[in-house]
Amino acid sequence: MVEIKNIVFTKIKFNPIKCFFCFINHLLPIRLKFANESFVALVDNKIQALITLEKDSKSNSRFKITKLILENPSIAKELVNYVITRYRAQGASSFYVVVDELHSELLNIFKNELNFRMCSLEHLYKINPINSSYSLILRPFKKESVNGIKEFYNQNINSYNRFTFSRENYQFFNGYSKYVFYNDEENQILGYFEVSTKDNHNYYINFSIDSVYNIYLVDAIKYIYSKVKQKNKNALLFIKVKDYFMNSKEIMAILKENNAEFVSKSEILAKDYFQQIKEGDLFKSSKIIFNDPTTA
Repeated sequence: MVEIKNIVFTKIKFNPIKCFFCFINHLLPIRLKFANESFVALVDNKIQALITLEKDSKSNSRFKITKLILENPSIAKELVNYVITRYRAQGASSFYVVVDELHSELLNIFKNELNFRMCSLEHLYKINPINSSYSLILRPFKKESVNGIKEFYNQNINSYNRFTFSRENYQFFNGYSKYVFYNDEENQILGYFEVSTKDNHNYYINFSIDSVYNIYLVDAIKYIYSKVKQKNKNALLFIKVKDYFMNSKEIMAILKENNAEFVSKSEILAKDYFQQIKEGDLFKSSKIIFNDPTTA
């Protein structure tokens, strides 16, 4: 018999303080959850599968699957269905996952078995050591500017992806370092940059920039690079280029011209609230491990 439960209720040993906060997080409705959440499937009290979900920029309705570990594929369907149903019942409207295109088996599971749709691509580049001199000064994020930033961010998303990836005001208060690129008069937003990290060593830039001002991206990266190095001189900086932004192709060309190191190309797979999970066998492999180390 398969038993599914939050990982905090298993025999896995946790730091007592972490265990307490995970327990509190489990009890809260999804709009108040403050940490990612993992569920496991057990057979004879042995963990056979695990899935972890994380809020996308503190979204109350959109979640990113950041980890999937399957020791026993035959029970994966039950685990995935349980978690998605549980979150839907609390108001979640969409789920997504970012999978490296080289992981063909995992892509097949999400697209053909779990009925996730491929809606975009994410290109990851590493920023190699660069001349830190820059002419562009990015301004710190101010909460009174959030309405304009939200409008700018959402308008730069392709229309057919806005339902899945657009943001609300509260999602910009996500705890990440944020910078804004203004025109000279500082009355028009031309770019928005977020810098996130989970380990204070690997930093990731998520951004949106006006296509007319793409040329200023390099200076923006230099500015952020200098800020990151001030925090940790050994830090590594990466930048994500997401195809659901309208000027992604031009951005990739600029990065290549400026010696950014290509790391990976991933498919962004999404499942919206009204889609139903397919019936039938889901997994045919003996063991699959997936772990996304980046932030949502």
